[in-house]
Amino acid sequence: MVDNSVALLIPFSIFVQNRKMRFLLPVLFLVLSLSAYSQVLKKKNLGVYQGEIPAYVLGLGEEVFQVEKAVIQIELQADGTLFEKIDSKETKGSFLILKEDKNAVYLEVKLNGQYIPENYVLYKKDKRLERKGIYPQPDVFLRYYSKSPTL
Repeated sequence: MVDNSVALLIPFSIFVQNRKMRFLLPVLFLVLSLSAYSQVLKKKNLGVYQGEIPAYVLGLGEEVFQVEKAVIQIELQADGTLFEKIDSKETKGSFLILKEDKNAVYLEVKLNGQYIPENYVLYKKDKRLERKGIYPQPDVFLRYYSKSPTL
């Protein structure tokens, strides 16, 4: 009977004997560790952001609809989830950090039931969140409202 620890080491030793594999193992480890670290949004940027989507016109063929202004609240949570509330409609989703620089964090938001991801920009210094509207919705700037969830 073969001990399980020995059986696990045999495939690993074959992996290490190959010269290309010895090079790829540290590279793979480095990439995975960096990608896991980059998905963290700082605690001071988490919380509820609030703003107002201005009224806009929606043209569908020959018909034109007037869309009224609406209050929007977005809550960013530490586990990568997000709650978006537009007037009385609340939607849950997740966010992914695309890029971070000195002044801003660029987020990609995927809401449940929505196939097109939205793009947000979180300005660190101003504590502002910019929601890039999907056409024909206008872009919206939201101000930091509170740490406690009010949704």
